[in-house]
Amino acid sequence: MPRSVPVLALLASLAIAFAQPKPSFEVASVKTAAPCCAEGQWRESKAFDDRIDFRYVTLRYCIAFAYGLKEYQISGPPAITELRYDIVAKAAEGTKHDQLPAMMQALLADRFKLELHREQKEFSVYTLLAGKRGPKLKESPAMTDPNAGGTFGISMSGAGVGRIEVRHADMQALANTLPRFVGRPVVNRTNLEGRYDFDLEFSPEDMRGMPAPPNQPGAVPTAELGVSIFTSLQRVGLKLESQKQPLDAIVVDKVEKVASEN
Repeated sequence: MPRSVPVLALLASLAIAFAQPKPSFEVASVKTAAPCCAEGQWRESKAFDDRIDFRYVTLRYCIAFAYGLKEYQISGPPAITELRYDIVAKAAEGTKHDQLPAMMQALLADRFKLELHREQKEFSVYTLLAGKRGPKLKESPAMTDPNAGGTFGISMSGAGVGRIEVRHADMQALANTLPRFVGRPVVNRTNLEGRYDFDLEFSPEDMRGMPAPPNQPGAVPTAELGVSIFTSLQRVGLKLESQKQPLDAIVVDKVEKVASEN
């Protein structure tokens, strides 16, 4: 009989946990977004400590935020990418930023009747690695704000040579930025923990995700491409390798296009 006490205690704690309401926003407005955008205008989405202000976003974007995945890991009906929404929501005072994803989960289930399941899928990705001779990166000087994120200044010269000025960025931030230049998800496997300052170059073709990495099937010779993001990474002791990898994924089983009343 004494062995039953821990079991009863566990069941009681589980009952309490399930009985507690899931965190949710106090007020939320969900509206279909107006067409975007007039010249000189930009709709920026922001997440604060106790509120979100998401402008002109897809449901795919919101689901990725809610479940801590990248958008390429979310699949489902066309509605999750074709339609755009403005979502503004406020949580109770004292809410912390890391509580917002769970609140977004509740909002999506309530307003869009979202139903989904998790699974593992194989993705064609680029893996960001340190080169054989190691990285040639300059560590960033210490900043006043230790929580300050990295910056990526992107520009293009009149001659068609692009430049990325990377400042105070870690390798995960770099991996998050590179997909726009290589046309695939990038997974960080460098095992580098620091923050670095360095410059990269790219070509107009990189902006369309067109080039293939050197020394791989389908690669275009660098001379034909001019500057390449792949060779530029090699100059700082990094490299991209094409691989297929199983990653966590979310599949949307059901979702309503029109959100329920605010």
